Amino acid sequence: MIQLPVCPVCDEPVADQPATHWTNAYRGGMPWWHLADNSPICAAVDGQRSQPALVVDPLPVDSETNTWLDEMSRLFAVDGPYDPARLGSAITAAEHLSRWLHTATGPLSALLTLPAPSDVASLIGHLHRSTRLLARVHAQIGSYLLDQARQAHLASLDDSEVIDGADDAPAWLQDAADWLAQSAQASGVAWSNARKVAAARHLGASSTAHGTDHQEGQR
Repeated sequence: MIQLPVCPVCDEPVADQPATHWTNAYRGGMPWWHLADNSPICAAVDGQRSQPALVVDPLPVDSETNTWLDEMSRLFAVDGPYDPARLGSAITAAEHLSRWLHTATGPLSALLTLPAPSDVASLIGHLHRSTRLLARVHAQIGSYLLDQARQAHLASLDDSEVIDGADDAPAWLQDAADWLAQSAQASGVAWSNARKVAAARHLGASSTAHGTDHQEGQR
């Protein structure tokens, strides 16, 4: 079950990261911002900034995968047992899921995988969250690589190309992080629009069904 933070006043998706410098921000103490326009979360009735409401993503989950999802939740729990090999497991799992998404979004299979606007909105939301995460990972791993380059055992190597490469890589990773952050902001706007389309479609379908039921009742 995926819980999405939305503004309780306007029902727009929000993120606990500022409009700029996304790659340097992480959870904790940050204000909440609307993804559609980078404006702060709406004020509550008392004039204070609202706290986001958590809503469940309506995308259905295949019942046969429930056991696997439970296992993954336990394996990658934040407070779970520390094991460096979990990084390898996470990357391997992501590779499998990437291949499935590649297949599922093909020109023919997408018709079956994404039959409704709500399904499309859920996928765009996933892309937004994943891209925002990748922006942070690029920036953080670049900083870590630079720290490694400064360690004595690497700095003492008599190989200028290796040292130069260690200095250049973080800069490239930071560039990638900045581009990913821009992509995440754009997909956040697209996600907001897609959610509105899905909500309008759902409302229209509900009104049509209600009208049909009313007509049947009069016969």
